[in-house]
Amino acid sequence: MLIEEKLSILAAAAKYDVSCVSSGSRRGNTGRRLGNAVPAGVCHTFTEDGRCVSLLKILFTNFCVFDCAYCVNRRSNDIPRAAFTPHEIVGLTIDFYRRNYIEGLFLSSGVIGGPDETMERLIRTVKDLRQKGFNGYVHMKCVPHTSRRLVREAGLLADRLSVNIELPTDESLRRLTKEKTHASVLTPMNVIHETLAETEEDKKRLRHVPAFAPAGQSTQLIVGASPETDHTILHLSDRLYRRQALKRVYYSAYVPVGNIVTDDPTAAAPPLKRENRLYQADWLIRLYGFSIEEVITARQPNLDLTMDPKQAFALRHPQFFPVDVNTAEREMILRVPGIGIRSADRIVTLRRRGRIRLEHLRQMGVVISRALPFIRCDGLPDTRWHVPGANTANARPVALSPLVFVTDGSFDGLLSAIFDAYAEKTAPDAIQPATHTQQGLFERRVSIATDSVKAARVWRGLKTHLGVKGRQILAEAFLSDNAGVETMIYTYVRERIPHAKVSPNGVSLDVKIRLDQLARKVREEARRLEGFVRFEQTGEGRYLARIAPRYDVLPLIRNHFESRFADQRWIIYDTVRRYGLVFDGRTARALPLDMAEPGAGSRPDADESLCQRLWQRYYDAVNIPARNNPRLHRRLLPRRYWAYLTEKRLMDSQDAQ
Repeated sequence: MLIEEKLSILAAAAKYDVSCVSSGSRRGNTGRRLGNAVPAGVCHTFTEDGRCVSLLKILFTNFCVFDCAYCVNRRSNDIPRAAFTPHEIVGLTIDFYRRNYIEGLFLSSGVIGGPDETMERLIRTVKDLRQKGFNGYVHMKCVPHTSRRLVREAGLLADRLSVNIELPTDESLRRLTKEKTHASVLTPMNVIHETLAETEEDKKRLRHVPAFAPAGQSTQLIVGASPETDHTILHLSDRLYRRQALKRVYYSAYVPVGNIVTDDPTAAAPPLKRENRLYQADWLIRLYGFSIEEVITARQPNLDLTMDPKQAFALRHPQFFPVDVNTAEREMILRVPGIGIRSADRIVTLRRRGRIRLEHLRQMGVVISRALPFIRCDGLPDTRWHVPGANTANARPVALSPLVFVTDGSFDGLLSAIFDAYAEKTAPDAIQPATHTQQGLFERRVSIATDSVKAARVWRGLKTHLGVKGRQILAEAFLSDNAGVETMIYTYVRERIPHAKVSPNGVSLDVKIRLDQLARKVREEARRLEGFVRFEQTGEGRYLARIAPRYDVLPLIRNHFESRFADQRWIIYDTVRRYGLVFDGRTARALPLDMAEPGAGSRPDADESLCQRLWQRYYDAVNIPARNNPRLHRRLLPRRYWAYLTEKRLMDSQDAQ
């Protein structure tokens, strides 16, 4: 059987397993190796049903001795069967990783021969991959009934281990699987938990301790194949989090496939919204400080599908609302519908600088339509409170002849202009790049020469007054290329570091929120591009990627790719700004380039074409057509990125033919 056919079969066989996050592990790239792992994983693409694709998620084989009623790979199911060799999995993983298609490998398998025999094959595969120099993320499934020795060996090779508990109660598991019990699942889960605890204790006493599953362990629950309520499911999840120290419990809505039946007359494919509500409830309990009783009760054992659990809580407890965002504790702000963790943290931080208004909340990313009935703040339609600082008497008068500092458009040029403003005790009304074409009639324009020494002094001073994080926000906001961002940065700096002859004008909160917003957009674009870059092999050990980012993000993604692809030479070319990062095997340099668009030059060689076709096969195989959600797909994977995504570019060319 050709590898293309194996990939289609064994990727499709693994697509219902949702334990596919690539985060929680820090595996640095020491020396010149291929790959690393970072605590916050990267999403490399999204299927048409809206699910993230970060790992090469495959089965070693879909042959299985078990006959689980809910599983597509059950022994009695008449489906095409296939099996990889370790060499094939190693080759696929490395080829896909070198082109930045994936973050790592997720490896599971049907049970062949027996649990220990199956685990030995998985371990041998991952061991071969590590011996080839692969340093990226690996998630390995442990088979129920696996011996303690093999679980421990697997944890020394993989970043994360998982054992699927599958069904919420032992009774349902016995009835639908015959061969499995909760005890068979909890035994390897206990071994993982114990070994993780032992490793942490050893780290306190010993200098060098081998890492064991540094990203921890997870599990998966199937929802709807058995009659248990959401109340039962969430209580089981809570016990697993507390007793097994799981990183995540994943919920997968039962999907009847082929001739699979559960022998349960009440079982049916549940609404996908139920899966979504369970995730929301899980997050409220784990991250937002809610107790299980606040989210769900035995009297109402299933979550309301018409509204999210946080809104349902707010409606059940009107005595806690409205919450004044200017005075309330963080814990209460987190209970407001439409306010997430990041927004709550921004509110608590920024209200120290001034009173938060409704427009500020909107800029911070709060979903105003959901939060409005549950909050109090300045700027609401019925607000009559006095707002300190709202008096325009303190506003800075507009100069009749505005003073404008003109720079070369670089960040060093902006820092040089800030230096001159302080050195000459002159406050310009605006700082603009020379490319700014719209000029006021009465403007006084002063050209500022870029001076690297002055820029370095200002950069060090910003660290002293704003801190490393505050200084970085200014640099990220500058990369947005937003009109007027130079003036906003100078205005904010002048507010935080006033000089003797120029008094602040009281706009720091508005400017700070706007700069944070721009910096966040730039970071989000950089984060997306870390996954959406697609390398093509142009020669032995040489790779080229083209991107068209909305913002100038190459400076932000440089370190990421230097560390990840340290053993290959590569170029990432920004087609909008016509410059690129060129990595020669030691360091990446930003150089002006002018490259032809794809298709203008020679076609990829046979090996590159095969790898691209295999990636397209994989992308198609992991999609679940019954869950297609075009709107969500376009939101997570905007069309403006498609021109340089291999999976989308090949699809468009096939449609054109």
